[in-house]
Amino acid sequence: MVLSAISSQRVIGFVIAAIVVVGFVVYLIANMRSAKPEVGSEIELAPNRKPYFSDEELESKKLNFALLSALGMLTLVAVGLPLYWLAEPGRQEGAQSEFHEKSVTRGEKEYSALCAQCHGPGATGGVASYTVTDDAGKFVAQVKWKAPALTAVMTRFSPDAVTFVLNYGRNGVMPAWGAPGGGPLTTQQIKDLVAYLQSIQ
Repeated sequence: MVLSAISSQRVIGFVIAAIVVVGFVVYLIANMRSAKPEVGSEIELAPNRKPYFSDEELESKKLNFALLSALGMLTLVAVGLPLYWLAEPGRQEGAQSEFHEKSVTRGEKEYSALCAQCHGPGATGGVASYTVTDDAGKFVAQVKWKAPALTAVMTRFSPDAVTFVLNYGRNGVMPAWGAPGGGPLTTQQIKDLVAYLQSIQ
């Protein structure tokens, strides 16, 4: 399957290269056929050219207008750039705040989809069904495991500790959600979940 995909990509690459080469050759041939023989100086080859203004005309109002325009643009840049720089810290703070808000929103959606069934809506706590087995993996009992509320989890654990639990699970009851522990969530999704939990403390 992989070899066939590689060979297909190679064939497509050769076809594209052939099309480019043929197109370039056709362009060269068409350009050579449409070219006109030289008939003299550049002015004769480019009849649309005409003499420009004389020095006397250029060094009158036209020169003053050009200099004033350049001075105006220079003034605009000299005033505008510092004003732009002065507003940069505010833009940085706004971008960070917006990024955090989006992260919390994404984390809330992930919590509702994955965590609320055990920890309850709004992370207020809940109950999870759990099957107890012995060392041989045989059924022992079906129990209701109390899932703790998470509205104060950040007062007991650091964000790194919560991230670790989300990545690798806990007590064999809570599954590993993060990719490092074999779970389905990416590193960014775990960060979003932590951001959401921090927002509801």
